[in-house]
Amino acid sequence: MAGVGEGGVADGAGARDPGLAAERTDLAWNRSGLAVVVAVAIMLRRLWPLEGYKSVVALVLIAAGAIAWAGGMRLARRKRPDTRAAAGLGVSTCRMLTVGTLVLAAAGFLLGVFTPG
Repeated sequence: MAGVGEGGVADGAGARDPGLAAERTDLAWNRSGLAVVVAVAIMLRRLWPLEGYKSVVALVLIAAGAIAWAGGMRLARRKRPDTRAAAGLGVSTCRMLTVGTLVLAAAGFLLGVFTPG
């Protein structure tokens, strides 16, 4: 049988396609970015009419976290213009995404604790 390897599996069927892994990674980052957008929208909806300094502080934290996340995503896209590249994210990109996530988490926590719901 030509084209059939050991165990009856076709030759190349078990080979990895690095292009698909990169595409799955990009899709996962897109889902993460969408989750951040939804989290920001929910926090802004809860915060919206701005009342007092606590609301302004929370708004600043939300904006800082969103900007850090957007900057991290932009850095990641700029460093990997070809979606099929197998290179991982750089340290600065991961650091920026981590800071953005922590700032958004802090803003969400503060909104949950200090705003009446």
